[in-house]
Amino acid sequence: MTIKNYFIKPSTWAKRGAAALILAAAGMAISSCGGGGVDVATTPPPVTALSVLPSAADVFADVPVEFRISGGTGPYTLGSSNSVAVPAPTISGSNFTTIAKSVNADTAVTITVRDSLGLTTSVALSVKPTTLNNTVTLTPIAPSGSGCGGLCSGGDARVVVTAVVNGIKLTNRPIRFDVFQGDFRFVTPGTNVQVTSLIVNTDENGEAVARLQAIVTAPTQVATLTSTDTVSGLVRRTNFNIVQTVSGTGILTSLPSGTTTFTGAKPGVGLPAQCPFGGAVDFYLYGGTPPYRVVSPLPQFLTVDPSIVTTNGGSFRATQNGCGTSQLIVTDQQNRVIETSQVKGELGPAGDAAPTPTPTALTVTPTTQTLLCGQTGTSTLSGSGTYTSTVTTAGVPAGAFTVTPASGAIPGTISFTRNNTVVGVPTTITVNIVAGTITVPVTVNVPASCP
Repeated sequence: MTIKNYFIKPSTWAKRGAAALILAAAGMAISSCGGGGVDVATTPPPVTALSVLPSAADVFADVPVEFRISGGTGPYTLGSSNSVAVPAPTISGSNFTTIAKSVNADTAVTITVRDSLGLTTSVALSVKPTTLNNTVTLTPIAPSGSGCGGLCSGGDARVVVTAVVNGIKLTNRPIRFDVFQGDFRFVTPGTNVQVTSLIVNTDENGEAVARLQAIVTAPTQVATLTSTDTVSGLVRRTNFNIVQTVSGTGILTSLPSGTTTFTGAKPGVGLPAQCPFGGAVDFYLYGGTPPYRVVSPLPQFLTVDPSIVTTNGGSFRATQNGCGTSQLIVTDQQNRVIETSQVKGELGPAGDAAPTPTPTALTVTPTTQTLLCGQTGTSTLSGSGTYTSTVTTAGVPAGAFTVTPASGAIPGTISFTRNNTVVGVPTTITVNIVAGTITVPVTVNVPASCP
């Protein structure tokens, strides 16, 4: 006779154990045909405690959270104490995922796990109101790096997150921005220091605004930032593209960004318009990888000093000479190239027209004089303006005859002197007194020779 083995469930072990003891006490021998050994039922493996990891969690609406069951005896069943806030999750093997619904305030929910033997354990959930909406905007800003299809390497962007509960915008709410992955950094306001984590309070519109900058040498990649409501703990992840570029557009920039115009100075009376010369403007360079090399395509018009700028934020001076328009070429260490804003030279105004001479009045008294050797005669000039005097008689020896003063203001006096030591003087000398368009001749009679 052969007795087959039977697997006995743990719940029936007490009853079957008692029967086994009774049989043993009675001394019953169980044998098989042919004298084989006794085949006795085996002891099942011990059952481990039922548990779930994690055993507690903060959850948010529409954000999946995964849990893992260990121990106990499957299959397992799940239940929720508040199916409105957290519907009973479905289970796959030893894992299950909860997806909470939107709530107006912190709500406690218990998820109960039961195994096939009736053992239970629970998970304590705290369902929190969603404070960060699903809209996280990231917009390239100047330098924009347009044409990259995303944020250019070395470019800047503006990221905005809105904190709101039940349609009410939350002001002064601290939001933390973090670099989750990728070659970018956040820029601290006021200092421009690059950091991997930055806390910004929301404004009156419930918006937290941060500036980020892609690293200049960043290759093309998908980057991820996180925005965390530090009060509730809700985290949002946002992906964006960083596109590598070898052009300086969106990476290098120079100030001033507008056209600089120089105008020629007004010249003297009656002179034509002139081009400007010596006008200077200082340019400042930002971004890219210093040192920067600066080249003037029209060095005869624009000169550069220095031609090498060694630091980010450093400057050079461009000096123009003449009329025309030009831009300077800037190249960084990575051979990224930009052009500065224009420098323009323009003609200035012409000089004022020469004034029309004012008619001058002139009367000379007397206009005829006779001078003996060594004598001086005087004539009176009346009228207005100025005069000049010229001896028009030829052959007067040097020093023989003088007119004093040779020019001067009207009214005034003019003197004529005969030198008594010089011989060979003509007997009549004519002196023209000229004032503007008026000429008055004065005749001076002198002896042929002096004793």
